[in-house]
Amino acid sequence: MIRLLALLLALPVLAADEGDLAPVIAEVARIQDEKGMRTATIGFALIPLDAEDASALEGYHPDTALIPASTLKAVTTATAAELLGPDFRFVTRLQHTGTVAEDGTLDGDIIVRGGGDPTLGSSQIARTFAKWHAALTEAGIRQIDGAIIGDASAFGTRMRPDSWQWNDLGNYYAAGACGLNFHQNQFFCRFRTGKAGTKAGFLGTDPRMPGVEFVNEMRVGPAGSGDHGYVYGAPYGTLLYLRGTVPAGASTFTIRGALPDPAYFCARAFTKHLAAKGVSVTGEPSTVRILKTAGKSLGARTDLFEQSSEPLAKLLVTTNHRSDNLHAECIHRIMGVEHGEGGSTAAASRVVTAHWKAKGIDLTGFHMADGCGLSRINTITARQMALVHYHAAKCDGFEAFRASLPVAGKSGTLRSIGRETAAAGRVRAKSGSIDRVKCYAGYIHARSGRRFAFALLINNYTAELYPLKTKIVRVWSKVVAL
Repeated sequence: MIRLLALLLALPVLAADEGDLAPVIAEVARIQDEKGMRTATIGFALIPLDAEDASALEGYHPDTALIPASTLKAVTTATAAELLGPDFRFVTRLQHTGTVAEDGTLDGDIIVRGGGDPTLGSSQIARTFAKWHAALTEAGIRQIDGAIIGDASAFGTRMRPDSWQWNDLGNYYAAGACGLNFHQNQFFCRFRTGKAGTKAGFLGTDPRMPGVEFVNEMRVGPAGSGDHGYVYGAPYGTLLYLRGTVPAGASTFTIRGALPDPAYFCARAFTKHLAAKGVSVTGEPSTVRILKTAGKSLGARTDLFEQSSEPLAKLLVTTNHRSDNLHAECIHRIMGVEHGEGGSTAAASRVVTAHWKAKGIDLTGFHMADGCGLSRINTITARQMALVHYHAAKCDGFEAFRASLPVAGKSGTLRSIGRETAAAGRVRAKSGSIDRVKCYAGYIHARSGRRFAFALLINNYTAELYPLKTKIVRVWSKVVAL
């Protein structure tokens, strides 16, 4: 009680016209003193969307820099909605070098030049390849006296930020942003399960991965224990370790890993597809990265075909509803490319930072190490996060951004929080979760008709997840009542 009184006394003095926010701030302070929260750092900020300027913002420790986890996707996608626009599309180009002879033989290579599209070949790979094959046929190419080359140079060779953890790198959720993404940059590992405590039998991968060696150390966990299997390996690596546990109780169990080299996989798979269609390719599949390593280069290119992604507005929904890291990383990096800064993570972060600084947000303490929030060295304050949402609501592209945010108790990653509470259907927000981090940022529509931008960032809590979510909903419900 003494600690709670001290916290309440430390709260900012609210102006008379802002006093109606006091119950919300007091609720956050109350949570700080509850079980499972005493070691936590909480940052909270709330600002009415109808406020004339940022001075109307009120909060609880709003200027403490905290790890945002996947709420950082909201910063990435809000920026993209304005800078790229809802109608922006990623473009993949099919190109060739050399010339086509009268008999249909190409004395050169076919290049698949990636444009960072995270959805390329994500489903119905055969349909994608059929379009490319048709483009070759239309160009009169019936035989290739060369190779299929994957060009992923749009984003450079560093697919993952240096600050991502080693235990994440080989897994599907940490599939890096490649200039030529394919099949969501993931593969499936299948295991034969048995009794708990025994070694799980490795049955292989889908798709097959020739040239990659797997060291199987996977064990069988108790029935109902879920997926605790992980893939360990480096980008472009040819040695992957399979560790952790898969549950007993089923004959087989599948986990997902990250393709070490998506561009090479794409080139190899397309080569195989063409062979099945009777188009011979004399050379071995390769990538621009591999050729450069060998001191080789490609000749002048001629465009054959362009394939566009769905519009950004639709990709934003997938990014935020599913909290899709690959989508977020590609959207982040393409902003660097489109603004002439390059396709690296650092370049993209410079573009994002400059955009919000130009709107008058003080970004002291803000650090953007990636676009999706997987890095634990990302930091942002609750004030900064709330102000991004406040300014986004006044920008072109806002409706696309707003529509991409899940609704409490209704959709996406917020489907299971706030059901049958005052907050249900009235909170649109991006969630963020990594070990000991739980965050939300977005918008709340109060019963009075007022709308608010908010950020609630919690780091280093010890509470169980369900009680923690209950505490968060209490805060939302106080805002709904304003």
